[in-house]
Amino acid sequence: MRQRTDVIFVYDGTFDGFLCCVHEYYYSSFNPVEIVSEDNIETSFYQFVTIETDRYKADKVSRAIEEKISPYTVGFLQECLLCYGREKEYHMLWYIIKGFKKGAGIYQLVEDSDVMYLRRAHRHLKREKHLYLGITRFYKANDAYIAVIKPQNKIVPLIAYHFSQRFANQNFMIYDAANKQAFLYNQKQATVVQADNIELPAVEEDEKDMQRLWKLFYDTIAIKERYNPRCRMNFMPKRTWDLLPEMQNCK
Repeated sequence: MRQRTDVIFVYDGTFDGFLCCVHEYYYSSFNPVEIVSEDNIETSFYQFVTIETDRYKADKVSRAIEEKISPYTVGFLQECLLCYGREKEYHMLWYIIKGFKKGAGIYQLVEDSDVMYLRRAHRHLKREKHLYLGITRFYKANDAYIAVIKPQNKIVPLIAYHFSQRFANQNFMIYDAANKQAFLYNQKQATVVQADNIELPAVEEDEKDMQRLWKLFYDTIAIKERYNPRCRMNFMPKRTWDLLPEMQNCK
């Protein structure tokens, strides 16, 4: 067995880039103690090794995962890459390494630390996706509708299809202020882009009036005798309140 050198892999943050990190592990003498994207680098005593994205290598690893583990695993790992957490890529690498030996049964090994980490992270991703399908609020700005969200995970690619189908005849943008991503839709084209610096249009007066009416309606239909803030926060986490017109001035 060849001697491996402990390093940190740096990649471009894409799924193809991550698959190239897997390829590098198998065809080099490096042992990645961590795998980080280019925008997530922190000071370390370990040597940084930049992994270039190569579509051929990525396809090769993707086919190997489908054949040796399962086709489902590719989609599962793509969604795991959207999860928050600095360690996810490292656990994904070892999930693949173990999966090549165990096959499709790797997902059922819930006592394994790598499997447990990814399953827990993936469940959180799915729950947050479901949450934002219900609480995403749009406001009108000129000829488009704008929504601002602040999820922990990068859920924009997961909720994009739902809203493009629901508002197929509208121009709109969903901006993830936490992860600096935006989904743009203009009735013909839909795309997810990185948006590190973006200036959102101001809320117009007509929209402010509409938001005040919505809050009045929300407050009016509330049943005071059933007021239960803890229950409300279970379904509508407090960290999302600043983006919801009906929750302004709530404690």
